[in-house]
Amino acid sequence: MNDTSELNRLEKARTSIRSIIKEKGRNHLYDLTGIAGGFKIFKTDLELLETYVGPAIFSEKLNEVGILHFGGDPTIHKAVGFNRTSAAIFSTIMALSNTVKNVIHYVPKKPSHPSIPRSCKIFNLDYFESDNVDEILNKINKKTLTIITGATMDHKIIDLENLKKIISYCNEKNSTVFIDDASGARLRLLYNQPPALELNADLAVTSTDKLMEGPRAGLLCGKKELVNKIYGEGLKFGLEAQAPILAAMVNALKNFKLDNLKEALKRAENIDLSPLVNAGFECEKTPTGFIIKNLSEEKYIDIALKMLENYGIITITAAGMPGASKTLRIDFCSKDAKRITDDYIINAIINSK
Repeated sequence: MNDTSELNRLEKARTSIRSIIKEKGRNHLYDLTGIAGGFKIFKTDLELLETYVGPAIFSEKLNEVGILHFGGDPTIHKAVGFNRTSAAIFSTIMALSNTVKNVIHYVPKKPSHPSIPRSCKIFNLDYFESDNVDEILNKINKKTLTIITGATMDHKIIDLENLKKIISYCNEKNSTVFIDDASGARLRLLYNQPPALELNADLAVTSTDKLMEGPRAGLLCGKKELVNKIYGEGLKFGLEAQAPILAAMVNALKNFKLDNLKEALKRAENIDLSPLVNAGFECEKTPTGFIIKNLSEEKYIDIALKMLENYGIITITAAGMPGASKTLRIDFCSKDAKRITDDYIINAIINSK
């Protein structure tokens, strides 16, 4: 889709959301994106949400809980907040663009999130992505920034042995290794994979609204010298998270419980998708829900917008940012998912066809 079409889609979705809120109220909306997020701020936080006071207080707290979330060591690692995961990725590539010659990116299944190749293009860095491990290994050297996606936009999770193999090779070749763990930081835990920094990655980033109740923001963590360099570049362009976001990130990370994802995993395993198959849809289960496959981009969007307008179901396909995957994905990890039945969701899809 071109930029105009993406913005038109987004505006249609937002118009439907406003209409439902005005006519029926928030309880008639069901965010099944997997990135419903949240914004928990306590009364004790409010008086600290000032331009300079807030970051001084909450950056220290975020460093502590952020390192824990990634399995890091506070003597080696540091965690900082950005206003988006994409901002953290952009800042990383910007900060390292003078010391690396190319960016090599392994994804469990192509394509990658667009923020990575777009950032490389801005800084004139050669970019290569592949879902073939051997292709990746053959291109890694000390002038390479190696990026590994822990879980794709459609929740395809990396094989642990492949992850370990690439990181080990990067360490051997002195290539900086950066794990894009936007949702993978939590999805991989469901399958007993270690956190990124326990695997000896140099850097890792996650989205604090993906599969957890936090704000749309990016948590970057890694070796202190690298993180300081990246954060310093981000500060120059206003890409850092501000006080309210930092506070909400801290609260979200403190309150994160893997049990919520385990409940979504169980529901995904048990849902009966045969009515969708009988209606002509091709389906595939994901760790915390399911996706509809093999439709055209236009059809995905048409169905998603109808589901939103007529059933109040919000999907990334309808309301996601430009460049996000258009595959129709349903995720059960939000509070809203607990308020509606499987039948309601399935009927909404069939009746929106």
